[in-house]
Amino acid sequence: MEKKFTYRPSPTALLDPCRGSIFKRLFTDNSPEGNLALQSFLEAVLGKKVSDIVLQQNELPIDNISEKDCKFDLNCKIDNSEYANIEIQSVNSECNFEKRAEYYCAHLMNHQILYGDNWKEVPKVYQISILKFTREKSSPNETFHYTFRTEDGFTLHNRQNIIFIELPKVKVLVEKIEHGEMSIEDLSPTQKWGIFILYSSQDEYSNIIKQISHSESGIKCAVQILDKISQDEIEWKRQFDEIILTNDRITRESYVKELGKKEGEEQTKLEVAKKLLKMDLEIEQITQTTELSLETINELKKTM
Repeated sequence: MEKKFTYRPSPTALLDPCRGSIFKRLFTDNSPEGNLALQSFLEAVLGKKVSDIVLQQNELPIDNISEKDCKFDLNCKIDNSEYANIEIQSVNSECNFEKRAEYYCAHLMNHQILYGDNWKEVPKVYQISILKFTREKSSPNETFHYTFRTEDGFTLHNRQNIIFIELPKVKVLVEKIEHGEMSIEDLSPTQKWGIFILYSSQDEYSNIIKQISHSESGIKCAVQILDKISQDEIEWKRQFDEIILTNDRITRESYVKELGKKEGEEQTKLEVAKKLLKMDLEIEQITQTTELSLETINELKKTM
């Protein structure tokens, strides 16, 4: 019997939750496991109990055509009084991610405020961003919680909250666990979720993921959902295509960078050659110094 081709590396392999589409499916799975996974994640990040979560439209309406739109990975209402947008970000596009996070947070609040003058009803909102890059290199912490404060540390009203989780920093924790320098029990709930999101699709870390899932029921549910999603051959094909496209982009960018570097070096050599010609050095000496050809030096001399 002819063996059926599959994009899934092995029967136990899991899709990458760092991919936006998988991340959304993981936390919007309409099942008790899906609800518990999302509840566990929010409780870990917000540091408090969450009893009720309602998923909402992930694309907020705009008031005019010139306004920037907001399409969240995941938008939800918490305990009937607070709102959270959760999104995963692979690259810091044009280094403007912090500005975008502030805008998203303000936009999320703006669309939950009712008309009228009852300012007591202004809800608390959270912009939770899971980053696959490091933005705060001066600190080993993986989680940063921002809100409006004075220089002395007095909180204004705590309505708008921006939370960053930097996934690359959990790599150090995994290395310490592998070397016996710390245990799973030493991890915070947020750190456990960070390790799950970053490493659950990599077979070599399956033992650590298993230990973490045994210590956190929400992560155990997330593993079950991810396994269910990973039965979808179409998603494996999409992931394969994304990897190919990403590799092509990296190769192309590397080629352009190297080409620009060579062109820059060539331009520098020409500038040096011009100065040496003005000093009336022999052309042979200039070619030896700059490594430019005799023809290039002679052509350059004609333009001076």
